[in-house]
Amino acid sequence: MREEPLRVLAGAVAGALAKAVDTDLWVDLRAGVAAVLAPTLAEFVSARLDEARVRVVGAPAVRLELARAEFTTEWRGSIHTMLWQHPEAADPLRAVLNAVSPALPRVAGESGVVQHTGVLPGGWPAAHG
Repeated sequence: MREEPLRVLAGAVAGALAKAVDTDLWVDLRAGVAAVLAPTLAEFVSARLDEARVRVVGAPAVRLELARAEFTTEWRGSIHTMLWQHPEAADPLRAVLNAVSPALPRVAGESGVVQHTGVLPGGWPAAHG
């Protein structure tokens, strides 16, 4: 498997975990990710994820988005390393992510408004808001 798809998947999973830290989705998502990435070390990986989660949920409200970003950065690297070592875990990991994706909360920007960005056909930027 090529490097870039693994990196993208690692980022998507880390981002989903960061969004789920303060939701009811956390336990199942954490368990699913740990079981797929490190079946023989699932409890250890789950414990490490829980330690990182405590740092996010314990952050003051003004630092919450920064704490989520730090979590995502930390875990993107770890997940990428595990996927690089076990690329066969990519499809089961996508299945775990797809199972929770529709239920994940959308993270609002500083203004409290969910930011939508993108490019319209023809290359024009999409509106925000």
